[in-house]
Amino acid sequence: MTLRSAALLLPLAIAGCVATAPMPPASAPDAAPTGPTPTALDDPELVQRYQATITPSELAGLLYTYADDYMAGRETGEPGQRFAARFLAGQYAAMGVEPHGTSVTMGARADNYGLDGYLQPFELEQKSLRRLGVTVGRGGSEVLSRTVTADDVSGAVLVPAYGEIESGAPAPVVFVGDGQSLDGLDLDGAYAVVIPSADQQATRGALAALHGAGVAGAVLASAPAAEALQPQATRAFAAGRLVLPEMSAGADEDDEEGGLPTILFTGQDTVAELMAAAGVDAGADGSYPLGDTGLTMDLDAEYQTERVETENVVAFVEGSDPVLKNEFVVVSAHLDHVGDQGEGEDKIFNGADDDGSGTVALLEIAEAFEKAKADGHGPRRSVLLLHVTGEEKGLLGSEYYADRQPLVPIENTVANLNIDMIGRYDPERGFETTDYVYILGADLISQDIADWNAAVNDATGTDVFLSDKFNSPDDPNQFFRRSDHWNFGKYDVPFIFYFTGTHEDYHGVGDSPDKIDYDRMARIGRLVFGTAWELANRDERPAVSGVGFN
Repeated sequence: MTLRSAALLLPLAIAGCVATAPMPPASAPDAAPTGPTPTALDDPELVQRYQATITPSELAGLLYTYADDYMAGRETGEPGQRFAARFLAGQYAAMGVEPHGTSVTMGARADNYGLDGYLQPFELEQKSLRRLGVTVGRGGSEVLSRTVTADDVSGAVLVPAYGEIESGAPAPVVFVGDGQSLDGLDLDGAYAVVIPSADQQATRGALAALHGAGVAGAVLASAPAAEALQPQATRAFAAGRLVLPEMSAGADEDDEEGGLPTILFTGQDTVAELMAAAGVDAGADGSYPLGDTGLTMDLDAEYQTERVETENVVAFVEGSDPVLKNEFVVVSAHLDHVGDQGEGEDKIFNGADDDGSGTVALLEIAEAFEKAKADGHGPRRSVLLLHVTGEEKGLLGSEYYADRQPLVPIENTVANLNIDMIGRYDPERGFETTDYVYILGADLISQDIADWNAAVNDATGTDVFLSDKFNSPDDPNQFFRRSDHWNFGKYDVPFIFYFTGTHEDYHGVGDSPDKIDYDRMARIGRLVFGTAWELANRDERPAVSGVGFN
């Protein structure tokens, strides 16, 4: 699509929408209100008036634009992502929602007719692998040695898939099978060889357990032969890895990226070769015994580093209470996706659900708050609308915001409501209704925020089934760690993560806007808005009462 055709699409997609939501239409404002804005539980009809402005048709109009091919998959730091950030800034400017980016909070002039005032720009480091050497030994003798470079990946037996490879001393090689039984295995500092099962959730759970056990890395036999991984090897060297510049290698990096170890792919033929070199025979069923193989592995990696510019987008509805306006409810979604590296004719990962759905819901929530404020029903606490970049690269945008440049004080942040993937259905959800949303966090840090969210759902009639299926730090999928609420929760900020689950198009080219349930998405958006309203207008902030991150 050309720039001109994209520009023509925007007013058609956004301005031409009409409300079709099954809620009462927004009525004209009453006489000038007196007194503070009531909570959602004290006056649910008032909240419903503004919930009704969050409509399926407006969500669709925004998402068909935001997840269009023109955005090129919104890869962090690439032109598509940077265009997406400015698209969001333009939407907020058009709505009249105030900017709260870096220049505004520093009292500096915002360029580009004020649009830059919505941006929180920062730099990342692109760490690209240039050379990878692999040496496997046994009893002081070398049994396998291979070095590949970015210019020639032929013969690669290990392919980087996740995390950063740290060069170091030779480490033990431990065979763990499918990783479901790790009892009695000494894994600290070892390389774990995994034969992944067909159950992807079980494999992810095994990888999380290996991370917890302190492995140096996990070697997954993800293909019958290492030769089949050559295209992935080419992409792995070309793609690189984004990190925040001052982040030291190792330490807490993997924790912030979802609780997984460094992962390398290999072929089953390579595993067989290594086990033969170790003198370990397969059983009658073809499996190998679990345990230390007697082998050691030494990886030597060389990286090239470049600077990459990116930005969060931050808007703001200032509170009306002279004291409480200095406290903040942060509503967040990530604006990035995974780019245009698909195979076949369609190469663009549009990311309509992930996280176009949360992104455009955030715009509608902001508009509802702005309309309420214009009618004299502004929130008592301030509401910060935060679109973070780099989520797909390891929660980098929210980490930068929370750890390095919080634009409002973390200690004054009463809650984070994070929206990530609310447009599709989880085929493995285990219940019939499609009118649901997974609730993560909530009572794990604050029983108050859990109770208020459920009460708002009932009182305002959004009536979405609130499932706690994944609401555990021990869930094998580790969804508790895998979106931007994590960087608030680690500071004991109460959070709710709204999520409807993964699906067959997760991180695929099929995640397109025509597959979204906009009616259900609007109801979830109204629930988030109602809960934000409740949090913004109560006298008390939600108490930290649960196990949290302790």
